[in-house]
Amino acid sequence: IRYWRNTGTAQQPSFTNAADTVYNVEGQPIFSDRQNIPQAVDLDCDDRLDLFLGRVDGTVTRYEQVGDARGAPQFQLLTDRFEGIEIIGQLVGSARHGANSMFFADHDGDGDLDLYWGDFFEPGVLFIENTGTCHSPALRAMPVPLMADGDTIATSGFNAPYLADIDADGRLDLFLGVLGGAFNPNRTSADNFHYYAQQADGSLTLRSRRFLDGIDVGSESVPAFADLDGDGDLDLLVGNKLDPTTLQSARLYFFRNDGTPTAPMFVLADTLDVPAQYHFAPALADLDGDGLVDMLLGTWNEGVLYFRNVGTREAPRFEPDSARTIRLTRGSNSTPALGDIDGDGDLDLFIGEASGEVNFYRNDGSASEPRFTLVSDAFEGIDVGRRSHPALVDIDGDGDLDLVIGREETGALLYRNEGTRTAPRFVADTTYVLPLHPTSAPVFVDLDGDGSVELIAGGLSGGLTYHRRR
Repeated sequence: IRYWRNTGTAQQPSFTNAADTVYNVEGQPIFSDRQNIPQAVDLDCDDRLDLFLGRVDGTVTRYEQVGDARGAPQFQLLTDRFEGIEIIGQLVGSARHGANSMFFADHDGDGDLDLYWGDFFEPGVLFIENTGTCHSPALRAMPVPLMADGDTIATSGFNAPYLADIDADGRLDLFLGVLGGAFNPNRTSADNFHYYAQQADGSLTLRSRRFLDGIDVGSESVPAFADLDGDGDLDLLVGNKLDPTTLQSARLYFFRNDGTPTAPMFVLADTLDVPAQYHFAPALADLDGDGLVDMLLGTWNEGVLYFRNVGTREAPRFEPDSARTIRLTRGSNSTPALGDIDGDGDLDLFIGEASGEVNFYRNDGSASEPRFTLVSDAFEGIDVGRRSHPALVDIDGDGDLDLVIGREETGALLYRNEGTRTAPRFVADTTYVLPLHPTSAPVFVDLDGDGSVELIAGGLSGGLTYHRRR
């Protein structure tokens, strides 16, 4: 368990990693069970933080802070079975324990802290009332499922509760981070931050399932940018692994840029009608020289699909051309990236895949009639482990395209082009790792019109991260 000290102020916090782990009074590191979320709170009103660790067997370990001469947190073990709590998640025909999260708050206003519990095998939130006092807590009441709008709260499970008075009405409201447990987590992969307002009578009312409503397409987001409506700024397509609404196919989301070329503002406008598949990974470019943006679409097991734009600059219409489908020699989860790697004026094609290798297809056609020819299905021996996702960008300003590759593991890797614009030679730069989320899908684009590219990356959780160049 790591902790960060606030070295800033209450108005401008700045957190510094103060210790790689916290220790007990014997100087041994304290470990939390994997995925469980610890909680530190002064439960017994002695002005010292207590540390609570939920265990995968449904019990709770309690430590009390004693500190040391340097002011570093140090905790003394009080019990491995706090209040005799042993919570078994509900799943028909079984008695299972799982990852859990807890939060303490005085929900009923009686001056002591009650316990809220979320669990991998529990679709709701369990409430355990503190029947003791502030100085002598007693949390031995039967757990009761929380209710909202007259019914038991139910999500996909593993709910991380937090209570705060968000609307300044003097009543604690409930927030749930829906991490996704044993009850079909795909259906809450996007609607995963619930806000329940507490009413005057103490009841809870659901206000939102997306309290912070940014771009979130569920899981394994893959972005692509192009001017799709002819207004001079870049619009956004985002593919995903699986539509969190229907759970039947991946989906392509069109976010129209209602801002400007220097101040983008993306608004969900539509979804694209494409054949049902999983793991959509779009790449956009004018492939046939008609001035319209065409699309390549990576899929789970159908290779890379080719879509010709038969619409207009203001209203694109993507029509599949099955004769141009590119099928991998092996592997799945294809992720295309386009760029003129040999300086002949047309776009060549790199394709990442599940194995972590990279396929290279040279365009032996022209800028108006592409013909992609496989050169290597293990390009230059590159292997990033699992789920390679290439992007082409001149990252060092030397006039040729370098290769940045997202992967299943955290962090994208850089392969610098040590060759030329017409004869590339890629060399791994082991000193340079972009700090991206797992299953990253990087794309480089100038979003603010300053002449320098920004990095936009999709990832496992379904959102997008934005990185500016320093």
